[in-house]
Amino acid sequence: MTASGVSEFSRPVLVRTLRGASADSPREISVTATEAECARIARRLGLPDVASLTCRYELFTRTGHTVQATGSMTARLSQLCVLTLEVFEDVIAERFVIRFVPASEHDGSFDENGELDEIDDVPYDGDVIDLGEAAVEQLSLTLDPYPRKPGVARPAAVLTEDDISLQEEEGEAEERPNPFAALARLKRDDS
Repeated sequence: MTASGVSEFSRPVLVRTLRGASADSPREISVTATEAECARIARRLGLPDVASLTCRYELFTRTGHTVQATGSMTARLSQLCVLTLEVFEDVIAERFVIRFVPASEHDGSFDENGELDEIDDVPYDGDVIDLGEAAVEQLSLTLDPYPRKPGVARPAAVLTEDDISLQEEEGEAEERPNPFAALARLKRDDS
């Protein structure tokens, strides 16, 4: 979300319109970013370009005003290779599950010891959840922080003279006898 509090890609949905939806019969909603929204998303995420972003949701209400959402997101975008600094095209397809929880019911804490597969809680105010903003947040979580252009391998490590000296010292240490080995043998012989 921008500093002004307005999302680059906002698709608000009233929670009360989802009350008839259930796990067996979820409500399906698809959201697609416009060209202008894609440009704003690219700026927000620091990407050269976002050509498209679409997310299909299956939504249903749980206890109270909590809404569970299963999303299927696809995005076409450009990234900057960290090794070659070349821009390359990428396609991302990701499935995720999140829970929209009223801010009044969300304690604001995050379980640091939680499992990675647990469902993320997204707090919301009032009676509106934002499916566009949720898609942008999931896209940001999906992006590789160190993207590499397909087919580009990491360069082989180059050893400096200091690295070689350190390896030689470690090799010598392995060859030197352990000064406590003789004490250990004496202790065993006394037993």
